[in-house]
Amino acid sequence: MADIYDTLVIGDGIIGAAAGQELTAAGFRTLLVERGDYGSGTSSKTSRLQHCGLGYLSAASSSITAFLSRPRNAIECFSLMRRSMQGRAEFVQAAPERVKPVTFIVPLTKENAIPRWKAWLAFRLMAASDGGKVPLDLRLLQPKEAREHPALQGMAGLDEIGGAMMFTEYQYRWPERIVVDAVMAARAMGMEAFNYTAVTGLRRLGDLWQATLTDDKGSREVTARAVVNCAGVWVDEMIAIAGKPELRRNTGEKGTNIALRLPKALAGMGFETVTPSGSPFYLIPWGDLHYVGPWDSKSDGNPEGFRANEAEISAILDQLVRLFPGFGLSRSDVLYSWAGVRPRSLGADGQNTSPSVREHDMSDSGLPNFFTFTGGLLMTHRDAGRRLSRAVGRRLSPSLQATSSNYVAPASTNLGEVSEASIAHAVGSEQARTLSDILRRRLSVGWEPDLGMSQARAAADLAAPHLGWSAAEAAAQLAAFMDEARWEFGLDP
Repeated sequence: MADIYDTLVIGDGIIGAAAGQELTAAGFRTLLVERGDYGSGTSSKTSRLQHCGLGYLSAASSSITAFLSRPRNAIECFSLMRRSMQGRAEFVQAAPERVKPVTFIVPLTKENAIPRWKAWLAFRLMAASDGGKVPLDLRLLQPKEAREHPALQGMAGLDEIGGAMMFTEYQYRWPERIVVDAVMAARAMGMEAFNYTAVTGLRRLGDLWQATLTDDKGSREVTARAVVNCAGVWVDEMIAIAGKPELRRNTGEKGTNIALRLPKALAGMGFETVTPSGSPFYLIPWGDLHYVGPWDSKSDGNPEGFRANEAEISAILDQLVRLFPGFGLSRSDVLYSWAGVRPRSLGADGQNTSPSVREHDMSDSGLPNFFTFTGGLLMTHRDAGRRLSRAVGRRLSPSLQATSSNYVAPASTNLGEVSEASIAHAVGSEQARTLSDILRRRLSVGWEPDLGMSQARAAADLAAPHLGWSAAEAAAQLAAFMDEARWEFGLDP
């Protein structure tokens, strides 16, 4: 390890990974630490979509005049939409192998009855935001066309809809791999990174920050000129460790999804609407399955927030049955579920939440050269990384030569299969330490319909010699993987 780092990045969800990559490229000697595995927290429980940002314009669907009468809110919504579209274009063009296009249909019902001219205007504004680099492929269906569309058959109130919108979204093949890609690209540029390493202490040491890092081998101290706090929903925990528990910048919001098999008419097709309360509701294809939700609720960010409960599963299923009573769905059709706690920026009053993403230079709040990011989104992670790098650059000069960020996914083979070569690479080159690290975050096998259960034993046997597992340790890893499927996903192995 370096004697003194320029920047210590705490947390390796997608924002920490992007920040580490951008800071390293800018010439800052960077250390990144994550108390679990890379991308194993909130980044693994997202909607898995590179959203175009249409939802940010939904506030204008009923009255544009009322929307514009609150100029600060309107500017923020337009800014978020613009960043979403630009992030969409950048990622789709740079890493096409990590995404796939999905056609979405939005029925124009009483709950989301957007006039056709407003839909056309919204999509023109979005297309202009990225210069038309990645088409949205908007198609507006007349009421008769919508009623006859195969994907809407069995929908309640089909005879009364005022048409439908169809457009293209992009879906991450699996977002955890995006995080791993960014970390490995940054390591190739010189960044040091450690998973399963927690920050358990932070204090000022002259003009530097001294951090206590704790892992399964014990604790050690490192020093850095700046701290970049990307701990997601736990950023306030890091602020408290640094000595300012009274400063709060973030709150958590739990989002729950269920996975099930829908009729063939919806195969590969996405569906979007809103609940009677106005919340977004999606049916998103995932291989041969669909995942449905989200169902939002408050959360304090405790680990318990990463598990769907029966009330949330029932609420999603009730909404789905209300939308498509003809499907005849019941609780037994739910194959598995998951939940994640999304970070949300606190407003200036310290109480209300804001949809904005923010980088906070906390130097004037008693934490010199301490930077915190709130409200981080997978779809705009590269913009967030650049913003954090610029914020640090306004306070410090890098100690190394700058280079260009490498957004090309590292050359990897066999990411979709368990083999000697794929597991050797995951362990030897990509720091995988557990069976879950290998199957869910280095390989895509853990996201097959059975969540990798059928290949877990073979993977444990192959990983054992690379990780020094005894037969008993390999069996314990297999049991832990099965327990994770039960606890986090509600799957019965």
